[in-house]
Amino acid sequence: MRGGKSSFLGLGHFVRKISDFKTTEYEPTAVVLPVLLLRLGPACAGANYPQFNLTCRMRFLNNRGRPLMNTFWGLMGYLPLLLYGLLLYWLLVIVPRWFKAKLKGSTAHGEQGKSVSPESAPEPSQRRRNLSAILAQEDGYSDLLSPIRTEPARSGNGIHIGGSVSAPSAVSENVSVILRRQIPPNLDEPSRSWLGGLPCMPEEIEWPRSVSSEYPDKGERPLHFLAQICCADLPKELWGGLGPREGWLLLFIDPNQGCPAGNDAFRVIHIPQVGLERAPPFDLGPVHDGVYTGPDYRYLLPGEQVPNIWRRWPIDTVSVPNDARHVEGRVLVAPDDFASHLYPGQQIAPERDRPSPIRPLTYGQALYALHNQRAGLERSLPPIQLSPVFCSELHKEGIIREICEHGERQAQKAQEDRQALLARVQSGDESDRLTEQLKWNSARIDHAERQTAWLQEMGDADAIIRYLEESPALEAAWQDGLRTKVDALIEAVRKHDPEAPLSQQDWDELVAVFENRDFVRWQNDRIREAVDQPTIRFREHRRGSRLNPPIAMREFMADMYVDPARRTLIPDDALPAYEANWRQLYSNRPHRMGGYHDGLQSDAVPGPAKDLLLFQIASDDAMHWCWGDAGAYYFWIKPKHLAAGDFSGVEMWLECH
Repeated sequence: MRGGKSSFLGLGHFVRKISDFKTTEYEPTAVVLPVLLLRLGPACAGANYPQFNLTCRMRFLNNRGRPLMNTFWGLMGYLPLLLYGLLLYWLLVIVPRWFKAKLKGSTAHGEQGKSVSPESAPEPSQRRRNLSAILAQEDGYSDLLSPIRTEPARSGNGIHIGGSVSAPSAVSENVSVILRRQIPPNLDEPSRSWLGGLPCMPEEIEWPRSVSSEYPDKGERPLHFLAQICCADLPKELWGGLGPREGWLLLFIDPNQGCPAGNDAFRVIHIPQVGLERAPPFDLGPVHDGVYTGPDYRYLLPGEQVPNIWRRWPIDTVSVPNDARHVEGRVLVAPDDFASHLYPGQQIAPERDRPSPIRPLTYGQALYALHNQRAGLERSLPPIQLSPVFCSELHKEGIIREICEHGERQAQKAQEDRQALLARVQSGDESDRLTEQLKWNSARIDHAERQTAWLQEMGDADAIIRYLEESPALEAAWQDGLRTKVDALIEAVRKHDPEAPLSQQDWDELVAVFENRDFVRWQNDRIREAVDQPTIRFREHRRGSRLNPPIAMREFMADMYVDPARRTLIPDDALPAYEANWRQLYSNRPHRMGGYHDGLQSDAVPGPAKDLLLFQIASDDAMHWCWGDAGAYYFWIKPKHLAAGDFSGVEMWLECH
């Protein structure tokens, strides 16, 4: 899978937090743990490590026949060494760090730096707001979600002096910024921030390139552009007041690394002003090379290359409170059904619910539909080999009559069940389950009736055997004939401009070519022993010929939706269902800057942070983004680096399922 090592990222995040441990927050532990280790070590060793080790080794030898006990006593011999090692680490690393912090006058909450007077310290409600309480007040929360610039808030996390910032080692954040895709997008004026597409940067800024640690033999390759954010639209409180508020932040990544960790997999650039839209480098590769789990590009035409850029989608930067809550042992950040708060009053489709594809709107899209049709006609049809047991059973006297009578009993039982189901409908039951039961019941009745008619038409066992043996050749002939028609239509459609509009009448004419051309044949199912049932069964094998919209129609719709030149081709009645789908958040995880992260393998740690979330870029169906197995990228930066505008030390994680 693409994120093969991502399962360990949550553990890595935990270890990093342990390394940042502040003993001033847990002063009793600084005393209790060394005492505990001093007691456990001698207790395990019996004040005599060689004697303890010898005892363990003797028990190890005495349990050679029992692997589990063997392993246990083998490891127990090293327990005192482990305990004494922990004690030594505590004395040499943790305790000096504690005394150093005490000498610097650390506060009781572990925030380093100068103490803040009660008059100048922000109130707790200013430092962290209760998100659930805000969500209960729709008007108040909708104000917070408005994409407007906010006034700077006072913060003890950084001091602005002449444009320079003295950055603390840990920062308390009270806001986060959501990168909300515009639905509908504002295509009448230039975007200030966007996802995908191409960057707008000055010509003197080189397109970032790197040598992949995973594919060093491929040499230096350009990275893929992911996002461009207008820093002037970021609230002053973001990252505790640190970071740029002028210019633009640009994000580039290598999406084809399995578990990106080094700076060869991404680049963050800050530019003071925008330039013209840059064309991609000639050697920019595909956004997905197919090696790891990721987005599906199997809909492409034969010989067509995976695109090397993503669609460009304008976004709003939306300020929300930075809050976290504990739910069933996890720390969650985004409120439930967050999309409904980001798009208040708008229709949101249920997660994983996708709209039905509409007809092709251009000749190019019709070409995809025809190629999908042709791909379904490439099936290999091996010859039928009937077993001697089946042929012997079929020649038994009365077996065909027995099969027909059993089918009639099944149809009669299905009719009775149908009457009971219809009675429930008349009583007001309109559940989806009841609807499915009615469909299945009707299919049972039809199958029994058609099977009886076919057996009566065949007449005897020899006719049935000839039919079964010849039917694969008949199906192959049907397949070849239909494929010839598809090839002729493909050549005819290729003569049109791919971007030329396809009318409803043109599409109906293409569909009519394949109407009523289904292929149906009967197959022997299996022989089985059952009470009151014949040992032989038959089932109907049906292959449809209907021409359907292309499976990639959803991707085509998204491309047209954000393209001013082609958006007018989308029928008005088709937009509501697609817009509701595009407002979804995959696994309720938004794109985010600052604040707590919405982790998959790790949880946010409430309180001051030593690593600030520069970007969170989640999997997104509307962007056709699937990072690993439906995961997310997290970009972290130290406060001192953010204050200095130094993005060379940014770290990136990939977390996925």
